[in-house]
Amino acid sequence: MNAQIPQASTSTPLQQSKFLLVGCRHGSESALEHRQRLTFPSFQKSYWRKGLVTFRIPTHIVSKPEWSVFGVPDNVLEQLVFARIGVRSLGQITGQTEDERIAAALRLLGSLKVDAVHVWKRDPRLQIDTASIQRKIATFDSLQEKRIASEQNLILNCVVDSVDRWWIGWHVGNAQTDQWSGGYYPGQMPPYGISRAWLKLDEAIARFGIQFHSGERVCELGAAPGGACQRLLEANLRVVGVDPATIHPQIAEHEQFTHWKKRARDVRIRDFSGFDWILTDMNIDPTSTMASLERILSSSPHKPRGIIATLKLSDLSHAEELEQWCSSCASWGYQTRVQQLSTGGQEICLVAHKKSTSRN
Repeated sequence: MNAQIPQASTSTPLQQSKFLLVGCRHGSESALEHRQRLTFPSFQKSYWRKGLVTFRIPTHIVSKPEWSVFGVPDNVLEQLVFARIGVRSLGQITGQTEDERIAAALRLLGSLKVDAVHVWKRDPRLQIDTASIQRKIATFDSLQEKRIASEQNLILNCVVDSVDRWWIGWHVGNAQTDQWSGGYYPGQMPPYGISRAWLKLDEAIARFGIQFHSGERVCELGAAPGGACQRLLEANLRVVGVDPATIHPQIAEHEQFTHWKKRARDVRIRDFSGFDWILTDMNIDPTSTMASLERILSSSPHKPRGIIATLKLSDLSHAEELEQWCSSCASWGYQTRVQQLSTGGQEICLVAHKKSTSRN
């Protein structure tokens, strides 16, 4: 559908940048590389450090219209799964002082005009003031002048690799998630939050564009202590939490919450009928989680319209089973999207929506 792609207004140096910087969670680099070999085998791994993997993109791919217009096509990051953000690299800069590195960055940019600047760290533990770097870069004329009218929202990325080394790159910020610096979810855990499950679900809702309808019935498998249930209740949903463990009193006493104090496998199949959503965030291996979902979704006469499943990857080799998991969801009548969230641990979030053509 190249006819629907707008003409690129980016400058030639942008279009010619053949290196893709991919930010990911520390420890997920090998899983990311596995996905790359599976989905984009022509990409060549170039630079690899914890939290940052670089690929060289072949000329015949990077010259396609969607790469020059969108920077990194959405389907690339979606298929890589473990990619938090993708940035087209303009190059690496070094310098003994921050001012020297900023001057080097500006020389690299030349006359390029950008709409926003994102400065983020390859390793969040680095003791570096990214706000100071962002303020200094954003004061230069290249950001003060109004760019030529364009459908693009060009975002400059300054990736702080180490104390004296940065990467400069760009991406197009047309979607909400493109505005998240470094691909990190900007939402914060509220002071009243029960657990981090609240924040993980909040990111999943934003990242996948999940839309709940007020009054829908939701069942969460592995609900204790109730963080995700809390987020669901805030959306005015009727929630059933399945877990033999104790639920926080603030949740347990909510008028729209019901606690089934048992394991998921002990719940009768017919009791799952009538739910609009099934959530799961159980501390078990992903094969067992998928088996629990299969038990419900392959037998229930009334399938929920959506699934949100957290799959724990205690062993990253489980990532090789991802295609099988998506195929299972397809056999149940669902279309899936999978992403490693920035607020979660060594796990992935699988979101599946019932196919509109499904008769189940």
